[in-house]
Amino acid sequence: MGERSKARFANGIVSAVLVVFFIAHGLLGSAAIVFGYSSPLAFLVWAGMALVVVHVVASIVTSREQLTDAKRPPSSRKKRHLALKWATGAGLAACVALHVFLRGAFPPKIAIVAVAVMLAVHLCVGSKSLLADLNIPRRYQMAFRVAVCAFAAVFVVAAIASF
Repeated sequence: MGERSKARFANGIVSAVLVVFFIAHGLLGSAAIVFGYSSPLAFLVWAGMALVVVHVVASIVTSREQLTDAKRPPSSRKKRHLALKWATGAGLAACVALHVFLRGAFPPKIAIVAVAVMLAVHLCVGSKSLLADLNIPRRYQMAFRVAVCAFAAVFVVAAIASF
């Protein structure tokens, strides 16, 4: 395997921080739903959204690099996988938008479930490239996917329990 670009490594770091952000946000949000308190750390959501913007821009750069790579042109399989990552990312963005705009009403709980599920799907689809971008051996891919699905399940159960 060839050397990863600096943009891919940087996007991998941002992606890893976003995973931690979403997990922390989900845990705090789940606790707020179940126990009925409001977090004084709400301003961190804006920092997380700024990281999402950085991730999207870096993903555009890395996608362009991949699609225009003359040394290792992408196969049709890699192009389909890249399209799948963008599709799941767009689905996640749509669910996050619903979560943000429907705050305070009954449907946000459904939006929370959708966010948790779409985040898990997006992370599972992108797990191979995320681990490669961070130079983490592939043998950890399944453990990463299992952990992502476990956290998603916790968020879904917490949201459903609050109905």
